[in-house]
This record gives sequence, structure tokens and C-alpha cells, in this order.
Amino acid sequence: MPLTKAIEKLKKYYGRLEAGNAKKIKPSHVVKVIDKLLENERNLLEQIATTRKATKKKRLEQKLATTRKQLERAQWLLDEIS
Repeated sequence: MPLTKAIEKLKKYYGRLEAGNAKKIKPSHVVKVIDKLLENERNLLEQIATTRKATKKKRLEQKLATTRKQLERAQWLLDEIS
């Protein structure tokens, strides 16, 4: 998801928040997600290091790239709500 879509979603969230239709996102919630993503990243790096099969390694590298994109978005969200 490009950052522009994330910004749009955040604006919609703030609209729902003001209308009373959403709960406030706390920085601690985002930190928990970041911690889980970091753990997932570590596990994927370990699996990539020990995997010999090229197709499985490629799939794990794609998962790692997705995890890193999610980490970037989570950090951006944390900066926005802090």
C-alpha cells in the first residue's frame, strides 16, 4: 500500500474518531505490532540463512520484504499518532 493510501486511511480514521465511531489508537498498540514484526523479521532471516532450496528461499525473501514494508508503515503511524 503506497503511503498516500495510508494517509487517506488515517484521515478517515480521524473522521470516525471525531464522530465517536472508532477507538483511539494508542502508541503502545503500535509498539506491540512493531515488536511482533521485528520478531517475524528475525525469524525470517534465520530461515533464509538455513534454507537451501531456492524456491523456498525466494518465497521467504518475499515475506521478508513485505514485513519490512509493514515495519516502515508501522513506524510512520507511530510518528503520526505520537
